[in-house]
Amino acid sequence: MDKHRRAHRWAFPLGVLLTALAVVGAVTLARLAAGGIRQQIQNPKEKQAYEAFLAKIVVHGPDPFDSVGAVPVGSIPQLLDISIWSILRGPDAAPGRIPWDPDTGELLLGQERVAAEFEKIFGEPPPIHASIEGSDFDFVYDPEEKIYRIPVTGSLSIYLPRVRLPIKKTGGAIELTVDYLAYNDYQLDARGLYVEPTVPAKTMLITLYAQADEDCPYRVGAIRQTFGADYVAGGAKLG
Repeated sequence: MDKHRRAHRWAFPLGVLLTALAVVGAVTLARLAAGGIRQQIQNPKEKQAYEAFLAKIVVHGPDPFDSVGAVPVGSIPQLLDISIWSILRGPDAAPGRIPWDPDTGELLLGQERVAAEFEKIFGEPPPIHASIEGSDFDFVYDPEEKIYRIPVTGSLSIYLPRVRLPIKKTGGAIELTVDYLAYNDYQLDARGLYVEPTVPAKTMLITLYAQADEDCPYRVGAIRQTFGADYVAGGAKLG
């Protein structure tokens, strides 16, 4: 199916979708001061704040990396995808704040805007701009106009994050062990309420750094593989 025709089908619910995205993303998180010594954090509200931030990071399960500067070129679109969804779920996604093409219904995000969001989240500008292919959508990059064309089709989260306790801080680094809960693994109980899966699809180690930005209070430093479901940062085992 022609992508422009497919996007046009969704032009009508544009305002509704953007409003929903704004509600989902309009969360202001408290800025955390980086501790000078290793400490264990048991505060559930802080755990929830990390999970709210990580929702846009883990949504499509990006490949692991040790540092943003070492991300392979082929994985850069995954980080651009995170940056675009951060904008779409952020406070600037209210109706009228993102330009759109009235002929196709596509949202139009400028390269500079995406690059600025990328730098907020990952600490440096993207080395390249490229189209992003997803299972339900494509974000097409137009190098001549220097814009991303976003079809208004919506996207269900593939993964939802759950941060394990204890949370550790070493110097300025916040070391999180994050369970990825697959959206498709949620079940309905007898009352029709969704129940979280008891077994995560996978578990990753994510390093964050606090920064003085209310819209983006953390910078992502690394996403690493674990060595089994019981592994946590620091080498300890869950009991």
